[in-house]
Amino acid sequence: MASERGRLEVPDLPLQTRLSEQEWVMQINDRADDSSGLPRPPSIFMTISPLRRLKHEDFVPQVVTVGPYHYGVGPHYSSLPENQETERYKAVEANEMNRHKKVAFAYVEKDIRRYNSDNHLLESVRRMVKDIRQEYATDLDFFKTEEELVEVFAEDAAFVVEILRCNGGIKRGFNTYYCSRFPRPLRKSVLQDFVLLENQIPLFLLLKVIALDSACASDKEAEKELGSLIHKVACELLPFCSLSPESVHRVIGNLSERKHLLDCLYRLVTHGGAPPNPAVSLVEKPTHFHRAVELYSSGITFRAVDPGNMVSVKYDPKKAILYVPKIRVGDDTERLFRNLIAYESHLIDEVHVLSYFRFMNSLIDGPDDVALLVEKGVLAQDIGSNEEVASMWNRLCINTMRVCSEEYEEVAQMLMQHCGYRFNALKAEFKQTYLSRPWVLVSVMSAASLLIMTLLITIYTVLIYEKPGA
Repeated sequence: MASERGRLEVPDLPLQTRLSEQEWVMQINDRADDSSGLPRPPSIFMTISPLRRLKHEDFVPQVVTVGPYHYGVGPHYSSLPENQETERYKAVEANEMNRHKKVAFAYVEKDIRRYNSDNHLLESVRRMVKDIRQEYATDLDFFKTEEELVEVFAEDAAFVVEILRCNGGIKRGFNTYYCSRFPRPLRKSVLQDFVLLENQIPLFLLLKVIALDSACASDKEAEKELGSLIHKVACELLPFCSLSPESVHRVIGNLSERKHLLDCLYRLVTHGGAPPNPAVSLVEKPTHFHRAVELYSSGITFRAVDPGNMVSVKYDPKKAILYVPKIRVGDDTERLFRNLIAYESHLIDEVHVLSYFRFMNSLIDGPDDVALLVEKGVLAQDIGSNEEVASMWNRLCINTMRVCSEEYEEVAQMLMQHCGYRFNALKAEFKQTYLSRPWVLVSVMSAASLLIMTLLITIYTVLIYEKPGA
């Protein structure tokens, strides 16, 4: 009796509840046994709060929304005051771009049905919905129906493809409509919205739209066409003056491994799509070296790397030359850089972008550093003053991890070691003071020659007077 009284009594559960629990346990066991049942990691995220708080408008589409995250709210929504006029503006702006999307979708669907009567874009997207959902880090349950989700992705994919084709100079039916309704400033703004982290759609969806078109008979041809269009966008939006053919080939020639448009740009400015080295470890508390003017005063010269990207920084200790990729800073540079940082913050053990920004933050501390790098051809600024450029570089690393890659830490250590020798600073000061200009060099040589001649005359005169019998 005591044992029965001390036993924990579990209330009887309904048969349906018990069966559902058993099924749930079986499903968990099946998924544990079969790793293929696990969903693949997402690639499209919302920007984390610490980065968004700094400058939230850099992550919000300004002209056109693409994908589900900003669907139904229209562009500009978070940077405008909340009032009745704002709500009216948002509705008008969203409806205008939705009309352009429907026109693009109609052109694409017409071409698909003309040459492939059995294929329809909506049906193809409907079959891909499960894969599309897995690319997003959040559930897409805010759509009323599954069909609404299909229509949004079909129209957005068609719109993006047609805009990229028009930008790449491909003459099609949509081209006339696009050129007559999108002035050049608006076209640039549309492309800039296409590479925002929260404004992405999966790249395989764009490839599917192109593959269904009559001009592409295979997936390889679709990749080739989309690759050339992405290369054109990269040349227009990336601030690096030119990209190396090797990095372009690795990224553009292997689009099946890329996630979306922003991922393509990320790979172009880092290792060109090369797989990260698992043996490379991150360096915590990276070295903060001297600013550009101080490095120059210590005898280090700067040389621009063109073509180059964010991993092109190198230092030659024998020649005391710091190689830095040539970059043009414009009004849209900070916005793109912030989205690259936000995307990299979701990647595992990849800090190429952050390492480059921490390097530039150490290098540039004020307008005199910017002026020096402009003089050496490393920087070209299009946003007004050197103070604005310096302020931009100093803001980029706020609310980010204090880490860098081993390559950048090695460069920083060599720079600090060079500046630690006092003789290097004295030698640099002499060269910059007396050997930097031809007339100064001539004056120094003349003075040295006169001093040597005076010394020789003095010695000769003394020897004559001291010579016996003189």
